[in-house]
Amino acid sequence: MTTDHSRPPHIDTGRAHPARVYDWLLGGKDNYPVDEAVGETLPPQARDAARQNRAFMNRAVAHLAARGIDQFLDIGTG
Repeated sequence: MTTDHSRPPHIDTGRAHPARVYDWLLGGKDNYPVDEAVGETLPPQARDAARQNRAFMNRAVAHLAARGIDQFLDIGTG
């Protein structure tokens, strides 16, 4: 399978994407109105859950880095 790298990938800004909704929940800037609209339909706890998830990731990485781990691979939305 060959991939055409001469053009940037198409981003459908008319449909919400989980990564952008997560970004919106965190107060980020990399989202579109459609992502905000979906985020607004989520329960209020969703924003707190996203923040707690991000805080855990930061604590986990800091813990591992303090023990000498110096390479990390972040896979997934958010």
